[in-house]
Amino acid sequence: MKIFLVNPPFIEAYGQYKAAAKVGAQPQMPLGLAYIAATFEKMGHEVVLIDSDVEEMSVNDVIESIKNFAPNIVGVSSTTPIYNSASMILESVKKYNPEIVTILGGNHMTALPQKTMEENSSIDIGVVGEGEETVEELLSAIEKNKSFEKIKGILYRKDSKIVSNERRGAIKEIDEIPLPARHLLKTEKYKWSVPDKGIVTVTSITSQRGCPFKCIFCGVNTMFPGATRYRDISKVVDELEDVNKKFKIDHFMFCDDTLTLNKNKVIEMCDEIAKRKLKITFEGYTRANTITKELLITLKKAGLVRLSFGIESGNPEILKAIKKGITTDELKRAYEWCDELSIETRGSLMIGHPFETKETVDESMKFVNSLKCYQMYVNVTTPYPGSELYDLAKENYGGLKLLTEDWKEYRRYGNAVMEMNDLSADNLIELQQKAYKKFYFRPHIIWYNLKRAGLKAGFVNSLAFMKTMFTKKRN
Repeated sequence: MKIFLVNPPFIEAYGQYKAAAKVGAQPQMPLGLAYIAATFEKMGHEVVLIDSDVEEMSVNDVIESIKNFAPNIVGVSSTTPIYNSASMILESVKKYNPEIVTILGGNHMTALPQKTMEENSSIDIGVVGEGEETVEELLSAIEKNKSFEKIKGILYRKDSKIVSNERRGAIKEIDEIPLPARHLLKTEKYKWSVPDKGIVTVTSITSQRGCPFKCIFCGVNTMFPGATRYRDISKVVDELEDVNKKFKIDHFMFCDDTLTLNKNKVIEMCDEIAKRKLKITFEGYTRANTITKELLITLKKAGLVRLSFGIESGNPEILKAIKKGITTDELKRAYEWCDELSIETRGSLMIGHPFETKETVDESMKFVNSLKCYQMYVNVTTPYPGSELYDLAKENYGGLKLLTEDWKEYRRYGNAVMEMNDLSADNLIELQQKAYKKFYFRPHIIWYNLKRAGLKAGFVNSLAFMKTMFTKKRN
């Protein structure tokens, strides 16, 4: 069969803020869809995989590509902010050819399966949770015209009714999943600014699935419930080596929720990279309380050049309220270690938590500006479906008031879907801009980022960023 997979347009969701979103969100390979594509190819199907953003395709462009390919199946993966784009694609597909089977998976479908199916009749089948085993069974049933009733992890339509099957458990042997189908993507378009390298091609990779932490704003435990599962380290390094040789890519982004969660696994990986004499660099996400200076030294020797930390707040009580499980002292220490070892750092701050006030936001701004950090993302806290925060917001926890469930409004830049205590939605948007200005409009930060991106690219990016920061929201 012919299968068309698409990662919907993301940047367009930000409207006037898309310049800042493009600067802030370096293009990241849709790893989940690439795994699904590999599963389909293993079964012998013909697959097209489109990443709309990196190919700068609008919804209309995607539809034209679908018409040209004439697939039997169209599959879309969607988070909440891009659900509107995903929905537009699926609706257009059904108008073009009602016989095409449409499938929606990803975080949004997993968080709100019944609601999503009820609200969008253009979805034939919903896939909940990890999809690789599910879609393999599903495609086999479609090919053989068999019933879906025993396929775990799906919702489907039968006799004008929505049938919701039992959820599938976590995939235990993640090493058995075929490697991502990178060859279907335009890998050369995933360009990042990398320390000591300049602008280079980067690809995403993972060594684990799942997260043991319970931050209230995160929905990862809805998508990947249960214990964290690890890939065999030799197979992770096999993939690094294979991609390096086939695609000439030598910088990797580890998409694990916490790269340093299992120190022994990390050390084993570093040793294997050294043993094979791989000339690569890499980066990843981590937590301040899962690293030591010794571990950072080991990582740096293996090729680590950058770590991203979730800071979220500089107020100790709010950190407790959001179940972050770290302290401001741990954050300070982590940034100091990285600075001493010349490991570049990024941070992410969220404003608009439960119990948040103007005073606590100001405290957070002062805290992030005190850190040895040169790049910061400032997000308006958004209660995504699947997170504990989504439920708490509807219960007015910590002074929260949920303003809308219009999913296209659920974006990080220039918009707020909650208000709390003495902070209105407009206050939060203004404070986001203020936080960015206070962090980035410091001489040493400006100079660092201009040098890092290259003076020409840095200047262009800075102009786009400043235009956004000085533009008031338009309704």
